[in-house]
Amino acid sequence: MSASGGFSMTDLTTPVSEPAGHSAALEAAQVSVWHWDAASRKILIRAQGEPVIPDIEGEWQLSAFQSLLQGLSASAFRNAIASDDGKISQRLSLADGRSFRMVGARSADGDARGLLFSIDAVEEAKITPDLEAVFQPIVRLSDGKTVGFEALARWRDGEGCLQSVSALPGDGRLLIGPAFALQMLEEAACALEFWEAEFPEDGFYVQVNLTADDLFRPEVIQNVEKLMVSGRFNPESLRIELTEQMALRDFEAGVAAVTALEASGVSLILDDFGSGHSSLAWLASIPAKAIKLDPELTQLAGTPRADAVLSGIVSMVHAIGMTITAEGIESLDQIAFLKSIGCEYAQGFAFARPMPRDEATAHLRAGKAG
Repeated sequence: MSASGGFSMTDLTTPVSEPAGHSAALEAAQVSVWHWDAASRKILIRAQGEPVIPDIEGEWQLSAFQSLLQGLSASAFRNAIASDDGKISQRLSLADGRSFRMVGARSADGDARGLLFSIDAVEEAKITPDLEAVFQPIVRLSDGKTVGFEALARWRDGEGCLQSVSALPGDGRLLIGPAFALQMLEEAACALEFWEAEFPEDGFYVQVNLTADDLFRPEVIQNVEKLMVSGRFNPESLRIELTEQMALRDFEAGVAAVTALEASGVSLILDDFGSGHSSLAWLASIPAKAIKLDPELTQLAGTPRADAVLSGIVSMVHAIGMTITAEGIESLDQIAFLKSIGCEYAQGFAFARPMPRDEATAHLRAGKAG
């Protein structure tokens, strides 16, 4: 403990028996301080300078914080703060793949505190995998026609095969950030330019995912605003998919950021609806035009209880003038059920897998010929 009553680098690294020289590495890394309060079951995270991961800063209930983590990391965190060992040293990953390290120690009263950091942040920033955009068709259920695409990121591994960004080795997944978002927006813009030139009457659209981090990055929002007035494509053709992750951190700030984004004229889509803690509040507060049902929810279709829930969501969303896309559709039975309850759009392997732009163009041409 430092003389002022706060925690210093030495205080927090010594109890966890990190290797010699580790404290110097910590000084050079992005660092946040964390404190687990056992009585309230809350974790408080505060940056010491530049935060490790901005969207985990603040005060969290245990369940809300765990919801941000990958499954194994959520269990590892829960076990770490409950451990009798007293020392904590864990590598954790968020659901979107970004990683950080948690070190610290538990006290006799059950509280725990320490640091969150990325020692290799400088070296990791030099990793530049060959990121590419692929496009998964979004289909109108009434006639089976492709009406748009979701732009998804892939990278080429050592054998030249396309892999999901979540499968990047090691801490390469930390690349998800402003450069990543800017690249995906540009890929979407280029695809829209190309398709609008070849299919000027069809009004195909492309949806791009932005993270909670992205919405608080001025360069990302400014890029969206510039694209909307660039004249390169019909502004109604670019759509932004949002999750409620930002609402879990700071609901009011999240709503303000999204409202500012909507003012640029871009259409907003609430992604993974039904998967989070505050979907209904998010639905009532965000000026979105559509939702995308979480794949885990649509996979439950076929049981009376799940069918009733899905039917209720469709009715509620339609009542406020929004449309619905179902994700993760893999069977004809799912398609038939979704049509029967009035779901307008769907995407998934039952229709097509994500594909490079040239294959997506061939897909559109085949649809026109058919």
